Amino acid sequence: MEFITLLALMLFLTLIVSHIFNKMNLPAVIGQLILGVILGRGLLNIVQPTHELELFANIGVIMLMFLAGLESDLNLLRKHLGPSITVAIFGVILPVALTLVTSIAFGINLRESIFISVVFAATSVSISVEVLKSLNYLSSTSGTVILGAAVADDILAISILSVMSGTLTGHFSMKKIWILLALWILLALWILFVIVTYVAYRWIVPEIMHLANYLEATHAPTITALVVCLIFAYFADWVKLDSVLGAFVAGIAISNSPNYNNKINQNIEIIGYSVFIPIFFISIGLNLQFASLIKDFWLILLFTITGIVGKLIGAGFGARISGFDMKDSYVIGSGMISRGEMALIVAQVGFSVQLLSEEYYSSVIISIILITILAPFFLKHSISKNPI
Repeated sequence: MEFITLLALMLFLTLIVSHIFNKMNLPAVIGQLILGVILGRGLLNIVQPTHELELFANIGVIMLMFLAGLESDLNLLRKHLGPSITVAIFGVILPVALTLVTSIAFGINLRESIFISVVFAATSVSISVEVLKSLNYLSSTSGTVILGAAVADDILAISILSVMSGTLTGHFSMKKIWILLALWILLALWILFVIVTYVAYRWIVPEIMHLANYLEATHAPTITALVVCLIFAYFADWVKLDSVLGAFVAGIAISNSPNYNNKINQNIEIIGYSVFIPIFFISIGLNLQFASLIKDFWLILLFTITGIVGKLIGAGFGARISGFDMKDSYVIGSGMISRGEMALIVAQVGFSVQLLSEEYYSSVIISIILITILAPFFLKHSISKNPI
């Protein structure tokens, strides 16, 4: 019952905070992120990260990315695949370089410095999606490139993490043959994911959604769509990709099926934004602790600055050389700043296999949270300078 009480409190405060930030013409997600800091270890310490809270947060981010897939234009994604990959590559190179230099300058050993730089390479598109949705910018060309680049960006980060965990830890007995075998298995799993999702997109999902229309059950198409979403999310996680990628692909598959209608999108929005999605945003700020912020102030400050500048300039440059003007490049660079759950996951995995020490773990986590809180301000400012 304690969790239910806290859930009621968080949802009530979400209403208040969202109202205040909307009145100030700011994205409500910023208020929800700050609310997490206030309720968590940073200030009041009322809400502790628990299994139940993590479950709600995971469902929230899955539903958010599912909605992003439902609202994405597949033709635009295909058209801008090249620019998306270019943005992702430059959006990884510069943050990695800047973070690596910063880490070494503070006396962190080379192996750990390399891993920390990988943590800051990952983009969390979920925060950007929320801001883009709130400003009706998700279906724009820039919004489409941000989505495509963020997916490619995360695959790059996961690939680097997989190589590092295989070569810099003892998980594969340090024998090259086992390292190569593990990497080939990972590559095979990713190829399997592409094949299965393509087959599902072309033939299986359309048939499932067609059959759902004949089921005499309340909101049968919406429930069916949710089932497809969760299966895709599980499958992506099973092949060592992020579950949000599976949810995003599921949304695209369903929105492009002949029997899709906007009622599904509306129902998913009601379910997601009523409970799960706000909990996800609140959960991000819960672990920020001001004691560590004061102790490692300069390291955290530089991680935060290089994390923002690296993505803004790196991804922005990738957009610029892909043919976008300065205003669109600013929007795309701003949309790639956020780290959020993806960077937190990479940091946690590295910590568990001793690629990230306890000494610097808190500094990395706090920097990720600060970047995540600041990112929506940059994206909103860039969009205000370049309205549709």
